[in-house]
Amino acid sequence: MNQGQASKLIVSDADITSRCRCINKPGSYMIFPRANRVEHHLPGFEGVLAQVLCAPQNGAKFVEHELLVEPNGHTTGHHSEEFEQFFFVLEGQVRFDLEGKTHKLVEGSFAWLPPNAGYAFASDSEELSRLAWIRRRYVKVEGIAVPDPIIAHESEIRADPTDTYMEQHLTPYEQMGFDMGINLQVFDPGAYFSFVEAHVMEHGLYMLYGRGLYWLNHELTEVQKDDFIYMAPFCPQFFYATGWDKSAYLLYKDVNRDYTQFL
Repeated sequence: MNQGQASKLIVSDADITSRCRCINKPGSYMIFPRANRVEHHLPGFEGVLAQVLCAPQNGAKFVEHELLVEPNGHTTGHHSEEFEQFFFVLEGQVRFDLEGKTHKLVEGSFAWLPPNAGYAFASDSEELSRLAWIRRRYVKVEGIAVPDPIIAHESEIRADPTDTYMEQHLTPYEQMGFDMGINLQVFDPGAYFSFVEAHVMEHGLYMLYGRGLYWLNHELTEVQKDDFIYMAPFCPQFFYATGWDKSAYLLYKDVNRDYTQFL
């Protein structure tokens, strides 16, 4: 191998890593593009691969997966967990059984389940289906009832204007029974937050479409469709939608509790 060939290899190798957009700032934030994710198998599923987007290993108090459901993919029987759960169909469709009643979930459909709800799902598509799956330990409060399950579609949820963008509450966390807040936030090109936010709630953010610039703890990064972002409590954050079309993301946050459970 001559020097020119070696130089080409070195440049090629450097190009691979220089184009990596994955960022992990422990205790602050993480940007996790699709290109850097690794699949694994989970017990209780067949024909389903999972990508772990967020877990206690990176400091989060919730777990979020993207589930890749093949045409024959399904749960092995009914599941019932001690955690509250949220499913959102990113692509494709599944048959979702909740306590004996079957629902067809298509792109944009979602389900919130209280702890110990029995469910199962199976692919209802000849193509790959993708689901966002969020779980956390529900924080009970004396005198406040645990809410009933929700199965709906984003088109059924009222969109309310904030100061600069449109917001849909997929879980109605104006009701104190909910401690899992899930928003769908939609931005016109050029729209942006009205101020830099910093708050106790942590976030799991999945970019559904579009692109923009996220300012996180004094660092600016471009984000785009299918990126996942974890934001730790009190991470300063600001979003500016760029590109030619609307941008939207699915946003998790913890709500309606006073955090004494962590004392």
